[in-house]
Amino acid sequence: MIEVLETAMFWILSVVLVVIVLIPTYVTLAFYLVWHYDRRNFPEPVLGEAPPALKPGRVVRAMLLEAASLTFLVATYPLRVIQDASPKRAHASDRPPVVLIHGYGGNSANFLWMQWRLRRWGFRNVYAVSYTPPHINMRKLSDQVARHVERVLERTGAEQVDLVCHSMGGPLSRYAIKNLGLAGRVRKVITLGSPHYGSRIAALFPARGAAAQMRYRSPFVQELAEEGECPGGARFFCLYSEMDNFVLPAATAVLENAEENLHLPYLGHCSLLYSPRVARAVADRLRAD
Repeated sequence: MIEVLETAMFWILSVVLVVIVLIPTYVTLAFYLVWHYDRRNFPEPVLGEAPPALKPGRVVRAMLLEAASLTFLVATYPLRVIQDASPKRAHASDRPPVVLIHGYGGNSANFLWMQWRLRRWGFRNVYAVSYTPPHINMRKLSDQVARHVERVLERTGAEQVDLVCHSMGGPLSRYAIKNLGLAGRVRKVITLGSPHYGSRIAALFPARGAAAQMRYRSPFVQELAEEGECPGGARFFCLYSEMDNFVLPAATAVLENAEENLHLPYLGHCSLLYSPRVARAVADRLRAD
């Protein structure tokens, strides 16, 4: 009987492991096929520059890295239970607290690695937050982001925070700054692969709530850009990659009025969360005056 149970457990765990690996790999490949089609048939310049030529060998390596990154993201997804339940202790620091805001369908565990790196580099008050459910109206999600930021400000006693936003976290933060009372309370906003003007990939999802609002050039994102792309006096830094397989076209990940638009080549959408290059770029911009 024990041997039967051990055999059953072995096969169950094997199936779970295969699913965890194969599904992210399939999704990565499928989205890169869409990325290739879009880049080939609808090329758009980024800040007036044509899309750069890509080397096939580095493209393949980037795709493998993206599959591994998405697999890691899926495997660590349940750690939100620990991340969200961890005490939000404030430490004495001469830097503004940093709030990490995830993208569509993610949660605070997406930032586990970057949060660890930033803390190792001396950023003492770094908080990853979650908003749920991801499919509802973005205005409601932005309200959750604003309330998280207000709680961090209250707990730390700081006057301003810095925001690091992945994917949809960028537009949510811009909306919260513009419309929900965070103007003047955010010092810097660093976005990682954020589709500020939506993404064509969103058309693959049902046209409901946030998925509809994140479609390329949707009324929501165009309204968000009215009266200035970079609201509330915050300094914006947009980090993006031409190989981002979720943000199509790549031009939607930049803001013309941002203080800096930094291209980090050969990184997929999830790879932006775990890349040492990205982490260093984020830390450098948080440290800068």
